[in-house]
Amino acid sequence: MDSRSQLKVIDCGFTILRVDDYPNIRIKYKDEDHKDWHTLEVFPTKSSRDKAFNELLEQPHFIQD
Repeated sequence: MDSRSQLKVIDCGFTILRVDDYPNIRIKYKDEDHKDWHTLEVFPTKSSRDKAFNELLEQPHFIQD
């Protein structure tokens, strides 16, 4: 999804999530208050991050980038 499309989705009330491994294992997000990527949470392992990420995606207002 490009930046312009992300802004359209955010303006509709969604929060966009993305996983990241560098510089640390984390979940990043963009929402109405934060138009740039911000860290939601840092995790000790990729498996714990992936589990939390999948749980977040079950909620209706979160989508994956």
